[in-house]
Amino acid sequence: MERLDLLGFLLITFNCNVTIVGKIWLIFAILLRMVVLLSAGAPVYQDEQERFVCNTLQPGCANVCYDAFSPVSQLRFWLLQSLAALLPSALFCAYVLHRGAALAARGLGLGGRDAGGPRDLPVPDLSRGYVVHLSLRVLTEAAFGASHYLLFGLAVPARVPCAQPPCSGVVDCYVSRPTEKALLALLMGAASALSLLLNCEDAPRAPDLGCAVRRPRGPGASRHGGLWPGGALPRVVSGGAPASPRPCPS
Repeated sequence: MERLDLLGFLLITFNCNVTIVGKIWLIFAILLRMVVLLSAGAPVYQDEQERFVCNTLQPGCANVCYDAFSPVSQLRFWLLQSLAALLPSALFCAYVLHRGAALAARGLGLGGRDAGGPRDLPVPDLSRGYVVHLSLRVLTEAAFGASHYLLFGLAVPARVPCAQPPCSGVVDCYVSRPTEKALLALLMGAASALSLLLNCEDAPRAPDLGCAVRRPRGPGASRHGGLWPGGALPRVVSGGAPASPRPCPS
């Protein structure tokens, strides 16, 4: 049987404890959300307060009206939402690497004393951790979606009436680039809805990870994880090459 080095074992551990929908979500969250925000959102919102003008010369009126119109910068809110949605996945990846590295180190240490070489290493079953991190992602998306609706609504108006003191009566304030901001708001709202949909689609698949990484039964089993389908166990040795095990079901 071909043997696995440490990196290969960690990659296989990650691959067998994340569904195909979860991998698609990671690509979507990094490419669509972060790249769009940094490349398209930053130029649109870089002058949002300077170009928010009101038809009055009353000192402080424009600042007060802008604060009433946008209590929190939409760009910063979206960046915080994207980072908060990625945080559970980052914690789960760190947990997978920690468990996999600890198991590999233990196997290498015991294998050095065995005449037959390194000890067979079972791939750990981390499906419970995956379900927990998926639940956190769903709660995060739902909380930020509700907060965005309460703070900003669903549209970006071109003209905003304002009667906040110290303004003298009702004044009209004008938002810079309202069409671009409205389109970007729709795009980010659609991205948030798609993220929530992917998470809900991933939820029924998460318990099936136990089919790919099963609890050990029979010879060669370990209490630290599960077995490959068919009972094959990957090995970890220094300088080895990744094997080609049977793929985990999505």
